[in-house]
Amino acid sequence: MKAMVYKWLTSRYLLMMVVALVWAGCKETEKMAPCESDFFYDGSPFRQGEAETLLPSYNSGAEIPGVFSAPQGLVLKDTLTGEIDLAASAPGAYAVRKTMIGNPTCGNRIMLAYLSILPPPSLLSNADQADGWGWAGNGFVDGEDKKEGQASIKTTVDGGGNLLLLQHNVPTPLNTRVSKELGELHLWFYISDPSQFDQGAEIGQFELSSSGEPDKNELTWPIVMNGMGLSAGWNELVFKFKDASVTGGDPNLSAINFFRVYLFAKGDATYPITIGLDDLKILAAE
Repeated sequence: MKAMVYKWLTSRYLLMMVVALVWAGCKETEKMAPCESDFFYDGSPFRQGEAETLLPSYNSGAEIPGVFSAPQGLVLKDTLTGEIDLAASAPGAYAVRKTMIGNPTCGNRIMLAYLSILPPPSLLSNADQADGWGWAGNGFVDGEDKKEGQASIKTTVDGGGNLLLLQHNVPTPLNTRVSKELGELHLWFYISDPSQFDQGAEIGQFELSSSGEPDKNELTWPIVMNGMGLSAGWNELVFKFKDASVTGGDPNLSAINFFRVYLFAKGDATYPITIGLDDLKILAAE
């Protein structure tokens, strides 16, 4: 009798084990996809004017459906794909949410991605024509040697301690859309022969102001050949607002209207020297 009971219990135990294994196998095949949807916007920070829209990239979980949302100022073109309308958005730092749907195990789980948007460049001058420009020396518009657009602005002197100067009165005051902490002046600067200038002394300045003239509400950056890395020909220069000296009070960064660069050749400079400018613009630092 005991042997029969033992046999019956053993058979029942084996049956339960088989059922459990079959049930586990079924559950495994019905298992939902994981909830992680690791997305990001590759290339942040983004500058307006360089692209119109942005799509997210994924490290994992691209196939998991979800609804994207963003704080005020960031415009989503498509809440199901996470595509951002960069042109319609406001500059700033943002967190984009993706709330998972269509997967009961996720429980409306939220994943985040972060990005920053910078304002577009503010054009100070494309230096394509002489309007608004003044100079010391023999100034001219150079339609052949340029870095952008149709032309550049240049001036030439005979050397021997002479002053080279280029200045621009901006016809409509420029709203730079940047802060002093983040603002940068970008430009192309041409110099025919850096060796014709004193290498160790301060021989001139780059200047930016909102007063319509020099020495008032002005940011300045000194010209010292040593350390600037200037070579003969075109040089791309960047001047940070936060590194500038201030003359006559801080400028109004919403109304910049004057730019100037000047420098003196060495007293023993022996032949004509040329300087030039092209593509002057103001950007927020990345």
